[in-house]
Amino acid sequence: MLAILLICPRNAQLGVKVSENVLKSICSQHEDPPFCLKALKSDPRTPSVDLVGLTNISMHFTDVAASKTFAHISSLVNKTTNHNLKASYEVCLEFYDIILGDQEEARTALKARDYFSVKSLSDSCISATEYCGDELTTDTSPLQQENKLMRYICETQTLVSNHLP
Repeated sequence: MLAILLICPRNAQLGVKVSENVLKSICSQHEDPPFCLKALKSDPRTPSVDLVGLTNISMHFTDVAASKTFAHISSLVNKTTNHNLKASYEVCLEFYDIILGDQEEARTALKARDYFSVKSLSDSCISATEYCGDELTTDTSPLQQENKLMRYICETQTLVSNHLP
């Protein structure tokens, strides 16, 4: 019974360091499990944090990637002369603006221990990247790949936050 409690991330307690088994269990649900594990392990704080700390780490990755992608899309909007492509970029820009706003809300919710809101806002990040991806079906720019990467980052945050109580 003790082994089940140590391995099952849903039973991981706040304040208890996240084990390697918990990381693997969380990331096993990811579309690209190695991406998830590599991302979470890339932060040197990961071995010493609990689920709240791990959520905070995953949120940081999302914040950085969303800000970078937002800046990239803004640049594309300003440089693109193709009206249809520009319209698609503008829609994506709106979705990334939503992601950035939701991330700010999620941080506030995490500090307030409002884990339901954290989970919901994390999940909306995935939806926003998918909607942007739908807009980019005719685009051959690196933005398609960048948006896919962003979706993976959002998925990582969502999977981690879904293990909060």
